[in-house]
Amino acid sequence: MSLQPLVLPDAGAVGDAVAATILDRLPATGDRPFLLGCPSGRTAMPVYRALAGRGVDLSRLVIVMMDDYLDGDRRVSPEMSYSCLGFAQREIVGPWGGKNEIWVPDPADPAGYDEAIAAAGGIDLFLLASGAGDGHIAFNQPGTPRDARTHVTALGEATRRDNMGTFPEFTRLDMVPTHGVTVGVDTIAALSREVIMIVCGAHKHEAYNRIVQAEAYEPDWPATVVVECKNPTLIADRAAFGGN
Repeated sequence: MSLQPLVLPDAGAVGDAVAATILDRLPATGDRPFLLGCPSGRTAMPVYRALAGRGVDLSRLVIVMMDDYLDGDRRVSPEMSYSCLGFAQREIVGPWGGKNEIWVPDPADPAGYDEAIAAAGGIDLFLLASGAGDGHIAFNQPGTPRDARTHVTALGEATRRDNMGTFPEFTRLDMVPTHGVTVGVDTIAALSREVIMIVCGAHKHEAYNRIVQAEAYEPDWPATVVVECKNPTLIADRAAFGGN
């Protein structure tokens, strides 16, 4: 199934639209927590800013992070700017003053992450992003099997170069961690009720084309798993759509 994209003027408009969707879905879970799957980095920042600016009660959100970098066999310290846990604390819940639960996969028990998500009833809405250079989604690298669940993975050069643009303190490739723990492509597809793929910026034009043309999962561009997810939406800005 190929996706029909929603194209908006710029990243700010995308952020406003996605935030509005989250707030529209929130009442449907009643009193139980609403699991929001989140990427770190630049792509979803307009969404997080828009949520913070709405002045609404977001206390029922459980922030389910996609991945994190590793230092040896442990997650990097949340004090590091590129820590996904630290990012969630500072950039997602911090601006609205939240004390929300934040979930991050544990490299010592990857399967436990999928079990916890399933036990909670699944992710109500998962925000997705595609790597510009290689189509990685979370830290799933090109060639990742369709049935992959949460796992530890080596990070390819293209993924690491993409992340040099996300975190400016990475001034040399050898500064970027070489391994991460990540949800798998099947974690996203099987354990989410709804997904929104966000593609913004001219540098994401190739990613936009690969995703909009996909009819099934293509292992050489893992972000194409969005077309096999339940209730998928592809939302882009004009720069990603037009490539300039």
